[in-house]
Amino acid sequence: MKIGFDRYGAGVFLLIAALLNGCATGGGAQGLQVDFGRGQQRNAPLAVVARQYTGTCVGGQRESNNCAHFLSDAFIRAGYTELLKRREVVERCRCGANRVVRAQDMLKWFQEKAERFQAGTPKKGTGMWAAYQEKPNKRHVLIYDADTGKYYGTDNCVNWPVQWYYQW
Repeated sequence: MKIGFDRYGAGVFLLIAALLNGCATGGGAQGLQVDFGRGQQRNAPLAVVARQYTGTCVGGQRESNNCAHFLSDAFIRAGYTELLKRREVVERCRCGANRVVRAQDMLKWFQEKAERFQAGTPKKGTGMWAAYQEKPNKRHVLIYDADTGKYYGTDNCVNWPVQWYYQW
């Protein structure tokens, strides 16, 4: 099912869906898809971010949450330099490279960038998605290629109850 909303209508709809759905848990390929219809400035495609993913940070150190650390590094390498300056970021890496290290901060950014949202794993052939996955006390981010099933990140936690995917 695909639904179009403006910025605020989508937020209200997703909040209601989360409340009614027990935190809007995944639904497999039949999950809910929302099209925000935002005409934003175009950044590098998510495929370019995936090619930049190295499983490292230019600062050379590891953090307790490397999924966000390494993924934000790939986004910044691909040209998403606004991640370096976001005031909303709660925590950054200690290695001096100024990368985001919290999956929740990446989620907020995904939501702001999103033109499309998919609850549940996207259907095959729908391209690249920025993904947020969650289970109690654990959060994770990655890039997912729905064409090939390949992921770019430290893991793909497909069995976790929250599976949210974003495209722009």
